[in-house]
Amino acid sequence: MSGPDDEDASTAEVADDDGFVPATVEDASGYGLSLTLIGGVLLALAYYGYLAVTGPQTLGQAIPEPFYLLVFALLFVLELFQSRERGAMAVVRAIVLAIFYGGLTAFAIEGGYYLWNTPEAALDGFVGVTVLAVSLIVAALAYFCYLSVIESSTTDR
Repeated sequence: MSGPDDEDASTAEVADDDGFVPATVEDASGYGLSLTLIGGVLLALAYYGYLAVTGPQTLGQAIPEPFYLLVFALLFVLELFQSRERGAMAVVRAIVLAIFYGGLTAFAIEGGYYLWNTPEAALDGFVGVTVLAVSLIVAALAYFCYLSVIESSTTDR
């Protein structure tokens, strides 16, 4: 007869000598994974946006610049109300997310416009696949580092 102390080894959280509990797949939220995938695609498009803005076109050529401010505002509001925390930390997190993803979105829109008009920039030699692969890796590493920082700040308390 099994008792309450007979936990399955695969679901038991085992801490190391420092009291650190390693992250599991369940620790990664659907929201975080979605932001990682979206961030990877935005980063790939933003790369082409950067090429476009430093080359043949100017920022605001795809859509008027006030719409970029609207994107920043929407991201700020969505993150602020999505946040599990309240107070100054929630506001700081919303500002950082709005600046980061807003900047990526602005460059991604410009990059999408550039690729629409110049598809060979991504299709020649399948360079677009390489850019997307690297972008997804960078986004996943950024999310992993974010989870590590959050986890280390909660274990330090």
